[in-house]
Formats: sequence, structure tokens, C-alpha cells
Amino acid sequence: MTVSSSPAPGPFRNATKPSQRRLSPDLARGFMLLLIAMAYAPMHLEHKNVGGYGQKPGGGVADQVMSFLATLFLENRAFPLFGIMFGAGLVMLVSRQLKAGTPERDVRRLLRRRSLWLLLFGFVHATLVFSGEILAAYGVGGLVLAWLLFRGMTAVRVAAIVLCVYYGVVVTLAAGAIVTGAAASAEKASGLPGYTSVQDWIERLAAAPFAPLLNTLLFPMFLLVVLGIWFGKRGLLDDPAAHRRTLRWLAGCGISVSVLGALPLALVGAGVLDVSGSTHGLLFAAQILTGVAGGVGYAAAFGLLGARLQRRPGPVTRTLAAAGQRSLSVYLFASVGVAVILHPALLNLGAHTHRAGAMAVAFGVWLVAVLLAGRLAAAGRPGPADALLRGLVYRGSRR
Repeated sequence: MTVSSSPAPGPFRNATKPSQRRLSPDLARGFMLLLIAMAYAPMHLEHKNVGGYGQKPGGGVADQVMSFLATLFLENRAFPLFGIMFGAGLVMLVSRQLKAGTPERDVRRLLRRRSLWLLLFGFVHATLVFSGEILAAYGVGGLVLAWLLFRGMTAVRVAAIVLCVYYGVVVTLAAGAIVTGAAASAEKASGLPGYTSVQDWIERLAAAPFAPLLNTLLFPMFLLVVLGIWFGKRGLLDDPAAHRRTLRWLAGCGISVSVLGALPLALVGAGVLDVSGSTHGLLFAAQILTGVAGGVGYAAAFGLLGARLQRRPGPVTRTLAAAGQRSLSVYLFASVGVAVILHPALLNLGAHTHRAGAMAVAFGVWLVAVLLAGRLAAAGRPGPADALLRGLVYRGSRR
């Protein structure tokens, strides 16, 4: 074994004990996982015109209603909530380590190692299950933005302003191409590769690296992580009771802007508005960009809810929070479960249902995952994927 002359890693403090956790972030993560599962599910359908993202849906009335509601409240709103919670979680991790006496250099090393492992987890998930996954993108986010965790609020605000300008320009310019691609994909069945041929696996391996690039460069992921860092540094979710006024304002304004920004695109998808391709692209850009406000609003709303339930959480609240505490395991369970049930090369239920059915499947899989998380919590056990990641990140360190 090679002996390094580098200083040994510091005595990292491991994950927060359940009794020390705040309810609001865990509730938000638990609910967020449902939104993500519902966003993934229609991607596996073996149908044309599944709707969503401003495309006119086929199917029955229930499918058309779900497509309209998804554009308003779900699409480009689930991932923003994930990004904000990810950024806020990084702040909590760094704060916990520094308070435990871990040197800053070692905390930076810990963040880098965690981000690299997330990248690997994401690559495996993208290859085996779904190329549009988000773990790898947040691994990139952790590598690129970790320096902000050790800077003051001025640096965070400047980064947010710069990223607002960048994404405002890039998303608007790219929206036309995105709409064209969405329209083309609406005219064919699921474009996800299968599992049975060499060509399938070549396509899976080739697609895996592109998801983090698209999610970071063409979707406002970096901005969302920075906003999450702002949430964390302000302590909005760590002590929501002390920030009720701010959280109410963020929840009300954020969700209102999100719904108003998505409404024109939802009306296009419902056939109420008939617009040209360029106008459709601008409306799609508005739906994406106002999704940032939606993520902020959802996070703030769960901050308020957690503040109300913190003292006396009931069994439903505790179970949902248990899922949030095991978010990596629940995320992967839901993604794999939805794929197994709906994918054309697997159980292929997607050939016999449409958008509403796919979202019902996602809800059912998420519910099973939440109940399993509750059982793990009752037994005092972590989620298996969370435990694996934690073991890899903290390996070789005193905890």
C-alpha cells in the first residue's frame, strides 16, 4: 500500500442523527420525490402524443387534464425544488462539519469526494434506467459551486444575478429548438432504448454523459443550487419559525409567478391557444424560467408546513419525513420501479395506459417507497443507497 505524505483527512462528522434533523427539509424532499417520479413516468410510455410541456395530449379526458395540470404545477417545477433542497443541504453539511471542528480544507475534500460519487451514481443510473436523470447534474453542481459555501452572502447574490442573466438568455435562445424536439418526440413512441441488443446498450452509454451537460447548461440548475445555498445561509429551512414572514412572501410570490408563467404554455397544450413555433418557444422559455420561482415557492411552503408540524408530527408526517431522510434510496427505488412497470422492454404497462395512468403508477411506486422508508426509520436503519454513498464518502475517516 502506498503511503502518502499528504495530511490525513480530518475527523469528519457523519450524517445528522434523526433526533437532530429539522422537519421542513425532510418533508420537502419526501414530496419532491413524488413530483420527480410523476415527471419521469410519461417518458416510458409507448404512445404518441403523451402531452405535457405544451404539447397536445392524446388519450382521454383524464389524460388531458393531467397534462394541463402537469404543465402548471409539475414540469420544470419538481427539479427546481430538488436543486434548492440540494443547495440548502450542502450548507447544512458544511456548517455541521465546521462546527464539529473539521478543517475547511478537509470539508472541501469531503464535498469534492461526495460530488464525484454522485456523478458516478448518476452515470450508472442514466445507463441502466433513465438517461434524463439528475444525480450526475448535481454532482457537477457540487464540484462547480462548492466554493460559494465558504463565501459570504454578497458572493452568493452576485452569483445568482450572473446566473439569472445567463439562463435568461440561453433558455430563451434554446427554447425554439427544445420545442421542435418535443414536437418531434410527440409524434413517436418512447424514444428510450431497450435492453436486449448491443445497439440498445451503445445508445444508453452514449446518452448518459449528456444529461448533466444539458441539465446544467440549458436548464437553470446552477442557479437553483445557488438559491438553495442562499436558503441555507439564511437559515430559512433550518429555523422556519423565525422566518415565517419571509417564507410566506416567498411561497405566495413564488407559486403565483410559477403558475402565471406556466399558464400560457398549458393553454397551448390544451388547444385553447394556437401560436406559431417561435411564440411557442418563448412560452416554453417562460415556463422553464418561472419554474425557478416555483421551486422557491414550494421550498418556502414546506418550510412553513414544517414549522407548524415540528412539535407534534403525526404518523403521516413522520413517514413522509423518513422518505426525505432517505431521499437517494427513494429516488432510485421510484425511478427503477416506474421503469420496470412502464418501459416497453420490461413489463410494458406503458403500452396499455396513457399519461394519467403513468402518473398513477408513479404515485403507487412512490407510496410503496415511502412506506418502506417508514419501516426503515422504525427499525433505525438508513436507506441502502444513502448508506452506500455515505460509506464511500466518509471511508477511511474517523466519524
